[in-house]
Order: sequence, then C-alpha cells, then structure tokens
Amino acid sequence: MKRKLTFLSLILLSFMGCSVNTTLTKKNTTSDVEVKEIKPKTFDNVPIYPDFEFVPEKSFIYESGEIKIGKLVFKGNASIDEVVNYYKATLPEEGWKPISISIFGKEANMTYTTSNRVLQVYVVKGFSETLLVIQVGPRGELTSSGK
Repeated sequence: MKRKLTFLSLILLSFMGCSVNTTLTKKNTTSDVEVKEIKPKTFDNVPIYPDFEFVPEKSFIYESGEIKIGKLVFKGNASIDEVVNYYKATLPEEGWKPISISIFGKEANMTYTTSNRVLQVYVVKGFSETLLVIQVGPRGELTSSGK
C-alpha cells in the first residue's frame, strides 16, 4: 500500500512539473524595462469567460501525443448565474454535450463531453472574486464485469 501511494505521488508531481504556458515579452514604451505577460495555453474549443484573469501558478496543461489533459484556473468578478449561462450558451456551439449542471449556493459544477474528451467547469463565488476552474481530460470507456 505504501509503495502504491509513493508511486501515485510521483505521478502527480510529474504532472505538476509539466506546466505549459505561453509567455509573451513586450517592451514598455516609456522605459527600457521588459514586462512579461503570461498568457494561458488553452484547450481547443473551450472558451474562457470574458475578462477573467489567468492564474498560472494553479494551472497546468500536459500534452503527450494525442493526449492533452490539464487544469486552468481563472479569477474575476461575475455572478455564478452569469458564468453558468455563458457556458450553457457557448459550450454546445463548440461541440460539447452537457452531462450535468449543478448549482448550489455560491458554487456551480458543470460536466460536458465530446466523443473523446470530458470537460469539467467549476465556479465558486468568494467574498471578493469568482474562481473559475476548467479541467479537461480524455473520455474513458465504460466497462462492465460481464457477470
């Protein structure tokens, strides 16, 4: 059991070390100081809620061949209903099929699928900001024991 936990911990650490983000460098026009602006590398056909700020230290994307998984975290100022309605309107246009949408108090959890991927959108309204977590991974096959 201890060996299994150590192995799982190593796998998690390796995923966390595979963060993929794009960094843009631009020169400030009033001085020679370079300003680095971190832009997220996003998932295909997953829109980001407008005007939300990317949180790179809590985000990662791992790509290997055809596999692309990850978690992107954003923060901003919007109500739960605004964010949920945005995703309910835009995700089906991008080919995502809703599986479940649950809203309870200051939290919402939405699950969508395509033929080969699963998307989870989690939104929580805090005291001063709204947190948006977008997770994408491969869609697994349902299995049965046949008994």
